[in-house]
Amino acid sequence: MNQSMKRSFVVSLILLIICIAACRTKFPVQTISYSTDNASPLKEGRKLTISICGPCHYDPTTRKLTGKQQFDLPKIAGKVYSRNITQDPEKGIATYTDGELAYLIRTGIAKNGRLMPYMQRPNLSDADLRAIILFLHSDDELVTPSKAAPPYTHYTAFGKFGINHYPGPLKYPDHVIARPEPRADNTAYGKYLVDNIGCYHCHSKSFLKVDELEPEKSKGYMAGGNKLKDEHGKVVRSSNITFHPTTGIGTWNESDFKRALQDGFSKDGSPLSPIMPRYKALSDTDISAIYAYLRTIPQINNKTYFGN
Repeated sequence: MNQSMKRSFVVSLILLIICIAACRTKFPVQTISYSTDNASPLKEGRKLTISICGPCHYDPTTRKLTGKQQFDLPKIAGKVYSRNITQDPEKGIATYTDGELAYLIRTGIAKNGRLMPYMQRPNLSDADLRAIILFLHSDDELVTPSKAAPPYTHYTAFGKFGINHYPGPLKYPDHVIARPEPRADNTAYGKYLVDNIGCYHCHSKSFLKVDELEPEKSKGYMAGGNKLKDEHGKVVRSSNITFHPTTGIGTWNESDFKRALQDGFSKDGSPLSPIMPRYKALSDTDISAIYAYLRTIPQINNKTYFGN
């Protein structure tokens, strides 16, 4: 067998392994006992849902959480559309129980066994999880029934392989998860928000290198460089938001940071890419905590989209 034939054989073998590994599209679903209570603050649930779920699920044309196309996945992996999470019984999540929603948000596994890893929030506090689920089952205008829905996600064999293995399904926690309180530890609260809003997903090196359980172990944590795409297919690298003085946000004050998060403008007044969500639902306390936390993480010299 000559060198060319050997290469062809190896490539064919790798493709076969990927196809076999990608065939698994469903995972076991665990039935859990779970319920919300009236003490869960609906206002807090709305803020959390807008900030955590909204960037992917909010469609400005319907003004509801009816889902839309996601452009981050490479073409070789297929097309991804976030789902309708309104209270519509056919297109939305009206038939999901509290337990099924909790299991999906924690593990990424839907009630039909399909894996949705972008939904995983393993470190979300029990109180905040209850608040989000209560809101999703409320009569708020964002989640009132709507039959508007994007097409179904279509993964190629490569896409299925990646989704099933990076990071794959997570285990449902067997312990109580508490939320840090900003008055007690502002930095810890900021870290908690960065984790659960998912800032590190985009602002690290690659989606394939993020660590859902321990976000700070993600490659290039918060130093940007991840390749993102806008709705026109233009590639934009995520920004370095460590406090490196020249390639990050080391010269930004808290007001600069707040304007970027809420209004979408950089320190110099230039508009940020539309890919960057506008986090208008976050309070001043939330933003101050995120800013305080980012000041504590290691600075990384990595020139990406903007610097000072």
